[in-house]
Amino acid sequence: MPGARNSAAATRPRALVATLLAALGLLVGFIALVGQVTRGFEYWTFEALRRDDAAGARLLARPVELSGPYGAPWTPWPGSTGQVFLVDFIYTRCLTVCSALGAEYTRMQRALRERFGADSPIRLVSIAFDRTHDTPAALRDYGITHRQEPDLWQIGTPVDAGAQEALLRSLGVVAVADGMGGFVHNGAIHLIDASGTVQGIYDLERWPQALERALALAGVGRP
Repeated sequence: MPGARNSAAATRPRALVATLLAALGLLVGFIALVGQVTRGFEYWTFEALRRDDAAGARLLARPVELSGPYGAPWTPWPGSTGQVFLVDFIYTRCLTVCSALGAEYTRMQRALRERFGADSPIRLVSIAFDRTHDTPAALRDYGITHRQEPDLWQIGTPVDAGAQEALLRSLGVVAVADGMGGFVHNGAIHLIDASGTVQGIYDLERWPQALERALALAGVGRP
């Protein structure tokens, strides 16, 4: 019937408009969500987001008990007032990023020894996360390779697997098996104060800036 056909024809544009409006609403909502997640479209990677959180003192490292090749287990933070930690995450079989981090920690250790002797307010901490292979012997060998001095630089594995996962999650540290027996992970230096608050995250080649900021945070500044 002509009237029915005309009515159906008139309904189709209205349905199309409604569909377009609904799609537009979804698009606007998606853009708003992306803007919120990326903090105003400023940070597009998870690493950038966690570094922004660190710069704003919004990352809190969960306390963790560590076990190393020397002495009894210990918990780095919370620490005494004025104590500061420079923390990295490694696995001892790593021949790339972890080896480079070890070399930078050797340099920082030397600088701290020359200035403070054994009484440094800055403590270097390397946390090994490969619970299968980072044995006390492996930790000792890693330390020997990089000339670790235990009174300045502590190397250990979390005693408890659950506490390890909680620490990694609290800092946004990711360690993913690479399918070749190793891990892809964050290769950075974390500046952590006595309360466990992360005050900055630095790429390994920026260790001088990390050390300088740690000295300032400890209240000793430059010599």
